[in-house]
Amino acid sequence: MITIGEKLKALRESQRLSLRDLGDKVGLSASFLSQLELGQVSPSIASLENIANALNMHITYFFDEPEKTNSIVMRKNERRRIYSKGSKAIIQPLAHEISKKKIEPFMLTLEVGGEGGEHPYSSRHGEEFGIILQGKVKFTLEQNEYTLEDGDSVYFNSTKPHNWKNIGKKEAIIILVIPPP
Repeated sequence: MITIGEKLKALRESQRLSLRDLGDKVGLSASFLSQLELGQVSPSIASLENIANALNMHITYFFDEPEKTNSIVMRKNERRRIYSKGSKAIIQPLAHEISKKKIEPFMLTLEVGGEGGEHPYSSRHGEEFGIILQGKVKFTLEQNEYTLEDGDSVYFNSTKPHNWKNIGKKEAIIILVIPPP
């Protein structure tokens, strides 16, 4: 299985960017990016989103399956689990990589205190939808904060800075639907 770091390095090198160049674009040090490429550190979701945007990719690029399939069913045991130690979060794609996909659904599990990142992040385009399956989450959209609980949902313009934080006493599970790259 190809790691996030290996995918990042290959993509960065294909665009002829040095670690310093990419770091300047995303506000991260070349040292941190090098450690990320070597698998020595884990990025926050916000950092990974910023890196993907700077490289003209979607965050899901880092955990998409290498081979496309026509399967319309994804069994729970087929899901890749990407753990972000920095965010205390697990990201799981909920659909196979299919050509010309119109949406990207995934499950975000936040440990107690887990969040998307230290700072709000945004996508290049599109709209997002999220529904809280379990837990209590603070959702920030620009300067506005909303407390969401089981069954609450949000629909918003993903180009606006946003973030998720688990403020409950148990893990929070969120289903997100985002635009593809």
